[in-house]
Amino acid sequence: MATTIPDINNYPIDDDAKLVMNMMQRVLDTVVGVYEQMGVPLPARQFWTTGGAVEDCEQVTVNLIQAYLGNPGDQATQPQRCNVARSAVLNIAVTRNFPIGENGKAVSPDRIMQGSAWAMIDVQVLLEALRSFDQWSDGGPGLGVIATVSPADPSGGVQTVNMNLTMAIG
Repeated sequence: MATTIPDINNYPIDDDAKLVMNMMQRVLDTVVGVYEQMGVPLPARQFWTTGGAVEDCEQVTVNLIQAYLGNPGDQATQPQRCNVARSAVLNIAVTRNFPIGENGKAVSPDRIMQGSAWAMIDVQVLLEALRSFDQWSDGGPGLGVIATVSPADPSGGVQTVNMNLTMAIG
């Protein structure tokens, strides 16, 4: 039985309550735009969510891991005033098909490199996208970002390249 989810657009929710949601959409749009600009195709399945997404097919996801009070990279060892910036920790994941052996046979080195080439491209494109994430919603420069990009081990016929990104919510 399907669960009914109320449509938030049917409620008079203040725009300030939608800042994180709108930021998630901007990040997803930015990822798609940078890939388009560089001529690199992305999987058609693209969405944002909270927590993590199941890696069971080719997809692009933006996952909200946490949000906190303070600038990107601030240590939580000192109390913060409530009027300082707020930051979000995101995971941007590009999951693509990866070759697996059939009938217990090993995958050929050529096929492994062919599958790995897509991960190498994703690493570079996500690194190039960093400039685009460090902006406020009005287009001005942001407070800086912290990011790492790393490919996960192939599993179940797919491989994911993950960008962990900390940026200001704005």
